[in-house]
Amino acid sequence: MQVSIFGASGKVGRQVVARLLAADHQVVALIHRHNPLGEAENLRIVRGSIDNIDAVNQTIDGSQAVISTLGSWGSNNKTVVSSGTAAIISSMKTKGLQRLITLTGASAFYAADQPNWLDRATHALLSIVAPKILKDGEDHLRLLEASGLDWTCIRSPVMTGQASGRYELTDTLPSLLASIPRSTVAQCLTDQLADSSQRAKAPVIRRGGNK
Repeated sequence: MQVSIFGASGKVGRQVVARLLAADHQVVALIHRHNPLGEAENLRIVRGSIDNIDAVNQTIDGSQAVISTLGSWGSNNKTVVSSGTAAIISSMKTKGLQRLITLTGASAFYAADQPNWLDRATHALLSIVAPKILKDGEDHLRLLEASGLDWTCIRSPVMTGQASGRYELTDTLPSLLASIPRSTVAQCLTDQLADSSQRAKAPVIRRGGNK
């Protein structure tokens, strides 16, 4: 299928693109500045910003699914994930596209969560350390829930550069010290294209399982 990806130049996004191309998908990637992806037969680059709806529309046009690995850590206003998601949702509705897969931090709560006291303590700590990042992730989850689209959000603990390993998806929120290889997260995001079990859900990815 043709898959559009936002956040393609980031550490996770680059690995998602590589996996999609290896699986013979056609990929359309929005690139803001430097292109770290090079050239490939099934890769099309759209130059522009997530804030530019024309660029978003060009990236989505003709695709059957969208993957977003947008992040706000390096931005000034720390709203890239939520504002970008809003633009993506708007464009997808205009073009009649349904499947959206996104990524955010595991400490972001959403409506279906049943956090225990430790989860709440971790959430409270992050709301002090990185309040805007946490709010951005949770705002984007609310946008997904209200979108009416066929969405999945993978919530990840701290990502590392270790070699990829097995993973599982769970409703249990992770500990503050949990981590997972970035490459494993990229594989999980790619796997969601063929996995309908997590639709309209925001599972947490963790090490283990059989995937």
